[in-house]
Amino acid sequence: MALPSRLVGSALLALVASLTQLTMAFAPPTSCLYRGHIAKYVATSPPAIAASSTEDKTLTDTDEDVLFGGSSVERKGRNRKVTDTGAILPDNVNRLNPLDHSSDPMVNKLRTMRETVTSCPAIWKELAAICPDKRALLDEHHCDEKIDLTFGEMEDKIRRSAAAFKSLGVKRGVNVAVLGENSAMWLIADHGIQLAGAASAVRGADAPSEELRYIYEHSDSASIAVLQDVKLLQTLAKDAKTKGLGALGLRNDSFGDVKTVILLHKGKTSDDEIKALEKAHGIEVKVLSELLDSTLPSNYNELPTIGKSDLSTIVYTSGTTGQPKGVMLTHGNLLHQTGHRMAPTRPYDESEPLPGELMLALLPVWHITERTFELYMLVRGCHVAYSGIRWFKNDLAKYQPQWMVLVPRVLEKVALGVQDKFASGSAVVKGLVKLFTATSSLKNKHDKIRRGLVVGDEAPTPMDVIVSSLIVKALAPLNFVGNKLVWSKVKAGFGGRQKTIVSGGSALAGSLETFYENCGIDILVAYGLTECSPLLSYRRLDSNLVTAGCVGMACIDTELRVVDPEAKLDKGEREGLPKGQAGVVLARGPQVMKGYYKNPEATAKAVDRYGWFDTGDLGRINPLTGDLILTGRAKDTIVLSNGENIEPSPIEDAIMSKSDFIEQVMLSGQDGRKLIAITVLNPNALADAGLLEKDHANALMKDYEKINDPKCTEEECAEACARLAKASDEIRSKGDIPKQISSDVKQATTSGAFRKYEQVSDVYVTLEPFAMVNGLLTQSYKVKRDFVARRYQDELPQ
Repeated sequence: MALPSRLVGSALLALVASLTQLTMAFAPPTSCLYRGHIAKYVATSPPAIAASSTEDKTLTDTDEDVLFGGSSVERKGRNRKVTDTGAILPDNVNRLNPLDHSSDPMVNKLRTMRETVTSCPAIWKELAAICPDKRALLDEHHCDEKIDLTFGEMEDKIRRSAAAFKSLGVKRGVNVAVLGENSAMWLIADHGIQLAGAASAVRGADAPSEELRYIYEHSDSASIAVLQDVKLLQTLAKDAKTKGLGALGLRNDSFGDVKTVILLHKGKTSDDEIKALEKAHGIEVKVLSELLDSTLPSNYNELPTIGKSDLSTIVYTSGTTGQPKGVMLTHGNLLHQTGHRMAPTRPYDESEPLPGELMLALLPVWHITERTFELYMLVRGCHVAYSGIRWFKNDLAKYQPQWMVLVPRVLEKVALGVQDKFASGSAVVKGLVKLFTATSSLKNKHDKIRRGLVVGDEAPTPMDVIVSSLIVKALAPLNFVGNKLVWSKVKAGFGGRQKTIVSGGSALAGSLETFYENCGIDILVAYGLTECSPLLSYRRLDSNLVTAGCVGMACIDTELRVVDPEAKLDKGEREGLPKGQAGVVLARGPQVMKGYYKNPEATAKAVDRYGWFDTGDLGRINPLTGDLILTGRAKDTIVLSNGENIEPSPIEDAIMSKSDFIEQVMLSGQDGRKLIAITVLNPNALADAGLLEKDHANALMKDYEKINDPKCTEEECAEACARLAKASDEIRSKGDIPKQISSDVKQATTSGAFRKYEQVSDVYVTLEPFAMVNGLLTQSYKVKRDFVARRYQDELPQ
């Protein structure tokens, strides 16, 4: 234990250093202030100490049981027993946690509904009874006309949808392909199919035609396809004709060729044009809105009884390799995701979504993260407003949402936009940003220490807490001013009313964590996979350990276990590793999938005989707080020719935090002697630094943004990629830019945080982004590592 005198001395030095930094912040700024100024400054500040706001300084026996797999799963107000195989046993003695109770009777009725409802579409009957006049959905962008529906009106729409699908032969035990994007009509179709007893097989309309045909065939869709619009229908028809396929190329062995297409959106297509499409392709084409208007709602006694064990949906994963697998999720899987608390140790009304509050929906609704979060909000009496990349900025100001779930890519774009504005400001603005970034970083660091929220196994000493408390208090006036002058503007950019932003879908870079922490915006990182509906763990508002890779603690009724990657099942159930030791993350709980559709072999590989799902992720349990910290993907591990194993994610994160020029990075080097960084550069950042002419950068940026637009056509992508490839060749031939990037990358990896063999030896620069349209990014914004490696294998340094 450190001596108090040394701690006091350290504290005084920290105060002096911080005041020195603050004074220097007003010095004339350098002539080259980059786009990523804030991220760069934060990266050179004292490293933030991660936090998790638990009062106890050590894990209790209960915590250990939850995280490492004991005989029961404990949560405050919950004591759920599990069998040896992980099945959750009925809970007949559960007592209400007083913190779950609200002063609003409606909130309490909604909680009871969540605990008793047995299927996803069954929520509408309950919501129509509890809060019939509250708004449920608002869609001003995606549908043929504005949709603004209350819960009572939505219940009627869902019953009409169920009746319409029943009339087309949809019944219990069949599947219906739904190939479309985010909109109110998508949700109405999806829940109508489920209320009729069937399951939806879902994918986005922007997926390649070949993939959509595969999903229709593989899912055994019952002669029906729900399509986004006429444009998708025509795209499928054109591709089918090119390949010599009948109808739209949609067929399967169970039902033959597709017979009926239901359009989510008619657009400007006339009735005569619809009839022409029917005749040309030998199919029946209907428009969902017209079907709803012409169909009487089903009575509940005419509909099948649906239970938690019944199949709700088949979600086709946007895998980084091979054909997508169909993940079978039951109603129970999805309903489990509605029971989470944002802050379990705080009163409900202070921390949770309340009736009437707004969620702004941006992600694709077929993406399981968006889909379950919408469900989570709706069963709390909140309403969903549908947005899109094109309208997102304006919708933030217009709707002022309290809640959002975003992927890191969106959070990165917002942060870069803010940093661009700061970088283009006056010397005074730049000085203020530098000042308040420093004070906020220092405050956040010591706030975590004083609350006992650190990464590791040694809790702060009482003197540490006292010193850090004094520093936080001393900085309070400056941080108050900083919030008013700088950070409040960032919050206003999100609408000004946001309570919490949930980040899911992929890892959140450490530089983004720090940026938003400095802004005072709560980002709760959620972790899971499609196979787990998706949430396995998440950071809580009352224990938000803000550090790269941290994904919080296990969800309710969920067990997490970190095991040796080499552990074999032939010796019995895999045992958990000691606290703090890294290994493969396993999970067990009621959200784990039923299996992969028609793929028992893949199911058996993913879920062992003890009920543990192998996530394929590497991580460790933080000994002091119990949070899971991810360190990479097991299958992403790079093995060098000398046998050394390297996890690329932490190194890539360090590179992104260090360089102002790099937008994306992926490490390569499998079976080689050294690591190579494939870096995607931002033309605007190069121009801001004087490394590229501004006019040339603006032209390149248009191509860069075109490729990043999911709506970009193959022809547009090919033309833009060709121009960026030519510019990339010129950049690589000149040498000054590659030299600068190499310097940034080497500084990031030789700072002492990485071993010698983990340091990057060579850098390859390109202006072509990893994007969906060029096949280098999945629809959930994950880099397709194998595809990127093959794309550049002949161009990389040997």
